[in-house]
Amino acid sequence: MKFHPTYYLLMGVSAPGLASALVLPRQANSSATTHCGADLCTWWHETGEVNTSTAVAPENVRQSRQYLVQVALAGSDEFFDSFVYEAIPRNGNGKVMSPSDSDGSFSGDDGISIELDEGINMAWTQFEHSQDVDVRILRRDGKPVGDEVTIRPTADTFDTQHVAGALVIRVPADRQGHRFSMEFADDLFTYRSDGQNYKTDGSGEVVGIEPRNALVIFASAFLPDEMVPSLDGPDTKVMTPGAFSVADIGAAPIVYFPPGVYWIDSEPLGLAHIKLDPATYWVHLAPGAFVKGAVEYTTSNKDFYATGHGVLSGEIYVYQANVEAGYKAEKSDITSLRLWWHRSVQGGQVWHCAGPTISSPPFNTMDLKDGSTDRDDISVNIFDYKQVGAFFMQTDGPQMYNNGVVHDVFYHCNDDGIKTYHSGITATRLTIWKVHNNAIIQMGWQPRDVHDVSIDSLYIIHTRFRRSETYVPSAIIGASPIYNGEPRLDPSMSLRGFSISNIICEGPCPGLFRLTPLQNYADFKVSGVQYVDGLIGGSVPIGDSIIATTPDTTYPGAEDLSMGLSVSEWTVKGEKVTMENAGALGQWNINAAYDGQWSIA
Repeated sequence: MKFHPTYYLLMGVSAPGLASALVLPRQANSSATTHCGADLCTWWHETGEVNTSTAVAPENVRQSRQYLVQVALAGSDEFFDSFVYEAIPRNGNGKVMSPSDSDGSFSGDDGISIELDEGINMAWTQFEHSQDVDVRILRRDGKPVGDEVTIRPTADTFDTQHVAGALVIRVPADRQGHRFSMEFADDLFTYRSDGQNYKTDGSGEVVGIEPRNALVIFASAFLPDEMVPSLDGPDTKVMTPGAFSVADIGAAPIVYFPPGVYWIDSEPLGLAHIKLDPATYWVHLAPGAFVKGAVEYTTSNKDFYATGHGVLSGEIYVYQANVEAGYKAEKSDITSLRLWWHRSVQGGQVWHCAGPTISSPPFNTMDLKDGSTDRDDISVNIFDYKQVGAFFMQTDGPQMYNNGVVHDVFYHCNDDGIKTYHSGITATRLTIWKVHNNAIIQMGWQPRDVHDVSIDSLYIIHTRFRRSETYVPSAIIGASPIYNGEPRLDPSMSLRGFSISNIICEGPCPGLFRLTPLQNYADFKVSGVQYVDGLIGGSVPIGDSIIATTPDTTYPGAEDLSMGLSVSEWTVKGEKVTMENAGALGQWNINAAYDGQWSIA
């Protein structure tokens, strides 16, 4: 892959053929060495701030308290530093109603309870490579990393070795990239529940096991040339690191954020977002760009874009920040802030998203709306997209619109993860780290007429549902009841032609299905399901599948709907689930009215 020479200058390194490394201060008294060429590109931030509890300075980037990561071309033993970012619950802002408030001014449930006291945080690093590399993980305190390590998804098989207190992982080059979690046995935290909330006194059922100090590695292929706009083109506005306003962007068709730290300015921070001019249709976050803000498009361009291996962070915003209410924590499905947003999208438009990482979203992460409603004539193309630090309650995965294509993504999310509200979706190679609110795959809230949806290779590496629920289903595949309205269903509609295949759920896991039927199900196929470590049971039956077997999941008339489900090659701890043992082994519960319509093989 070729780069404009200015790219290397902005990265702070020399173009290939010249000196290949740059020394930057890691902190006041140390140094970092990076490299950016066509073989490998790593980056650093001079203003990294190790801060476990409060908001970092605007010009700073929160840096991992626990980990250092270095990358070398395989076998070369010449390692270069790769900055390790960190996200913490509430971003150090406190539980606040407005950005300027003192801690405690917001009294609602923001989804965060014991996490701060237990030191839960999520670190990640990203680099680009076209050749095999060795990734070296060290502890910041100089202690050796733990000998017992698990890489998730466990379907990823990398060669590893411990060398001089560090862990070295051989990561092959792959156009699809790699997105994986490094987990050390001496760093795990066990979530327990009393059936309603997490417990920290050792009582309750185990509902999740996660690292306290999570570390996720994003090893990306270089983006295709067509996904990287020209840095010096006549349509490109190149931003300068620091505070900025939308006036600084102006009406440039392309806005390009080179490496550096940026924040959308307001006093205090968190009272503005990046509402683009209608002429602007492309936002590019170069590797090493860290932008504190949220992007709203207003373009009517058929194709509009978010590209690059930089970061868009919502850390300056309060939970559910409502732009029409002074960015206060007042929930609105229409005006609460999304990190990627379009409120006047037009028929035929397609959003292309390639490469970005989003961190610390305050609300739903992405919505493209026409006023207050979704459209059925828009689409998306999303790949190598990552979402981290989604500790707040209502932090969904991105919407997938008609004929949308999504592949090679990583979602840390609290709310609905994969939304199947539109027809013709193809989603492949999705890695999900799920918090406690709502289903991993959601297809409810209203009757839907959706067809031809394909989801393949779904890796669920963590879940930690705190209670057994059906309104916000604690399940892999869920359909919630009617949202904010009278119970209703529509027998003229159906979810048909669904194929959900090759699901691997690791650790304590929820049930396969929780459905409140609102329309018919036809030719709905689920195949290749592996519950590696089993289902959650006991006094907190999160692992139960529930299909119209409780009053709150069975609306009047629901038993007259069709339930054409077929499940095949489903195993729990390696044992095959069948029609005969589904109730016991699979914790399967389905309304008797559907007998003869569904099958498990």
